[in-house]
Amino acid sequence: MSSKNIDIKISEDLVPYLYILKGGETVSDKLTLSAVVGLFTTKVITLEKAAELTGKSIWDFIDILKVYGIPWGEYEEDDMDMDDVFLSKFGGIMDEKN
Repeated sequence: MSSKNIDIKISEDLVPYLYILKGGETVSDKLTLSAVVGLFTTKVITLEKAAELTGKSIWDFIDILKVYGIPWGEYEEDDMDMDDVFLSKFGGIMDEKN
């Protein structure tokens, strides 16, 4: 992945915190990861795109999200309803096979 140098101004008070960010060896790596995590959590980019932008596999990016305590998938009420329907239809069949 190619990179581009840009000049940014940040508060001097923010600088010490940049060094303690997790994930990345350089401040540039740490800022990139923080930006990508922010873009992912605000649903600007997908999980796949986030992994790509950080140069990580999807599973490695998921591990990074876990370190930050950020959920990587959504399980909504519709998903639970579909699981309930499946379990009510097939749950007994699966129990009989075991």
